[in-house]
Amino acid sequence: MAYAFAILYLNQYPSETVGPSNFACDTTIRNANFETNLQALAVPIPSNQQIIFDLLNEQNFTLYLQFINTAATCAGLTISQVTDSATISLSLLSCSLVNGTLLARVLLPEHDLQITATLSEVQVVGGIMLGLDGPSAETEFCLLKELKFRQPFYSPSGETLAQAVTITMGLTKAINETEPLSGSDSFFEGIWYPTFKYSLSQMFLSADTYKMAAKLTSTTLTINIAETPYYIKNYQAPIAKQAEVIFRTLLFASLCLEICATTFIICKLLLIPIYKRISAHLCPKFTNIVEPEYEMKLAHH
Repeated sequence: MAYAFAILYLNQYPSETVGPSNFACDTTIRNANFETNLQALAVPIPSNQQIIFDLLNEQNFTLYLQFINTAATCAGLTISQVTDSATISLSLLSCSLVNGTLLARVLLPEHDLQITATLSEVQVVGGIMLGLDGPSAETEFCLLKELKFRQPFYSPSGETLAQAVTITMGLTKAINETEPLSGSDSFFEGIWYPTFKYSLSQMFLSADTYKMAAKLTSTTLTINIAETPYYIKNYQAPIAKQAEVIFRTLLFASLCLEICATTFIICKLLLIPIYKRISAHLCPKFTNIVEPEYEMKLAHH
């Protein structure tokens, strides 16, 4: 039982790839310790983590943008990158208008930038949805996860999108380090974690307020994308590594054998002689019985 439990418990790692621990009363036990913290990007990155950081920095972003409940068309939509010195128009990868939803995708040239999406037509918009897509990548000890998230923005009371809206998107690196059961090379996983800053009261207006405030000939959505100065570090390590489990299991087995051997020796050399002496003292008539066959042989002599 000890061997079976040790093997089953050892294989309950890493926690995200295993099922219930049906061999134990508590099916949630795992051979894993967890630690999570925030670390500043200003601190030098350990050499064994540099590859996953490079993969994250080199991941290409595709902006996903939806204008919901609108009659605006692709012909009236332009998406541009705003720099300190110029405004650069970006080519759309795709654009479609289906059932009152205008959907556009554009490849972003970098991670930290300011994007403006302008609808030149004077059309009301009921809501928007933002998202980022990015491909996955993998090396021997690193896995860059596919980036695919969507965040809707709408008014619960059914108000209309204002003609000038700003949304700030913060991107935080999330690094998962998983130590192996044997050996010293950890496995790293990385993904971007988005956060948003916005004000619904400024983004959406009532119908009456929109009519009074709608003085512009276009609707402009400004998206500020920037990386946070810190990253999330998740660390997972086995409670018992393979070598430790093997050593402790063998140690337990040898201890059991030693206990059995010691018990046998104590019984053979101590308890049994004591028992015979006590029996001989308390019941001497049974100890001096001569077998009949042996007695007859003595008589013939």
